[in-house]
Amino acid sequence: MTVAGGAASGFTEASAALGEISKENSWIEQQIAGGGLSMEPAAADSAAKVYEEKAEKANRLARIADGLQQVSGLGDYPSGRQLMNKFSQKAKNGSTGASDLLIQFADELRRKADLFRQAKEKYVATDEQISSDLNRGSQQ
Repeated sequence: MTVAGGAASGFTEASAALGEISKENSWIEQQIAGGGLSMEPAAADSAAKVYEEKAEKANRLARIADGLQQVSGLGDYPSGRQLMNKFSQKAKNGSTGASDLLIQFADELRRKADLFRQAKEKYVATDEQISSDLNRGSQQ
């Protein structure tokens, strides 16, 4: 976490890393669309399964982080209410809370799983096209 004035300023690094993951997924998507990336079906299915399992784990962690919004026992004094509000904002604030970032991370993991499936489809389509071309050539 970035420290500004002695206080943690949020999950800046996690948010930045999430942006990089999203860029990487976009690059992979472009490679698939342009014909520069295809994957053998079994390898693609195996990789997609791993990413989906990791996405589910990230969702479970997001639900746990979501529970941190309700911190009790800090008292009814202004300082206790302020601290409770800080916990709530760190847990979930709509974009950069722990739960929010974990959900976004899970979404990117699922996106990568889908990209592996697209790469598999590209491989199968290319394989079928080559097979068709070879059959056509041998019939002439």
